[in-house]
Amino acid sequence: LSQELDNGLTAGATFDFDVASSDLGTSLVSGGYVLSLESETAGLFFGDTAFAAQTHWVSAGDMANDGFSEADGETVLRGDMTFGDVSASVSYVVADARGQLVDVAGSGYTDKLDQLSIGVSADLGNFNVALAYQAESVAFGDDDATADATDYDPSDENGDFNLDEVFGLSLSTSFSGADVTFAYATNNTAGENSIGLAVAYPVGPVTLGAAFVSESGAATDDYWEVTAAYADGPIAVNASFDSTDDWALEGSYDVGNGLTVLAGVADAGEDFYVAGSYALGGGAALLVSYAEDQDADAGDEIGANDYQEGTTVEVSFEF
Repeated sequence: LSQELDNGLTAGATFDFDVASSDLGTSLVSGGYVLSLESETAGLFFGDTAFAAQTHWVSAGDMANDGFSEADGETVLRGDMTFGDVSASVSYVVADARGQLVDVAGSGYTDKLDQLSIGVSADLGNFNVALAYQAESVAFGDDDATADATDYDPSDENGDFNLDEVFGLSLSTSFSGADVTFAYATNNTAGENSIGLAVAYPVGPVTLGAAFVSESGAATDDYWEVTAAYADGPIAVNASFDSTDDWALEGSYDVGNGLTVLAGVADAGEDFYVAGSYALGGGAALLVSYAEDQDADAGDEIGANDYQEGTTVEVSFEF
């Protein structure tokens, strides 16, 4: 829902609902919401929305120490501002993914808000600079393996929440046809840092990529990755291989008449999927997929499109 107000601001609200649970029940439960108030140069967001650092950060390869928290159901308050070619965001966590407030009775926390997050990005001529910072969570040190029934507990309620203080700075540019990103990230809580360099270069319909990350931690090996992406007409293929012997091969074919067929193997052959999408017309689309994760770390993020494990039939509408 959105409405432009008389003063030029636009007020908006987004809601999503879980109509059926895993047992195919019919309970209608709110899955998340975002309330917003925006102008041409600023915005205020409240609800299930991304953190500031997550919004602006640009990594260079798979860096071990750029673990900025990723919002996944928490209640977040975020403000955005644009000054010419500079965009900045600030956010705080208000409640964990279960809806428990930071200072809920019995939690022991007196702060109303948790984990300050800051993100800044700027276009400076041929260069793009991104800066990101997140403070240490007030829940730092909570290593309880089971989420408490009453406490504010972001580490157990959301696996993508990092309690640590993290800082990152990256610089991206293009020259001689190549896209280059240099990045530095440090986990101040652990006292470790990552330095990464990533390059992508197009050769006709193929884009070749490579990344190298140097890690300071004795327990973390340096990382490298090579990628190749082909796109020409109805065919698209992506391949990758890295220093952990992980590899992936994914592709799609646009059959025509709104039908696209997709298939892929990822996680060194442990994951695979087949899928088909079909445009039904009038803003409606059908997706049918089957995905399987055969290793011990099974999940619902298989392939580049994050397919759910098992069989999925999904219909979406735009109106």
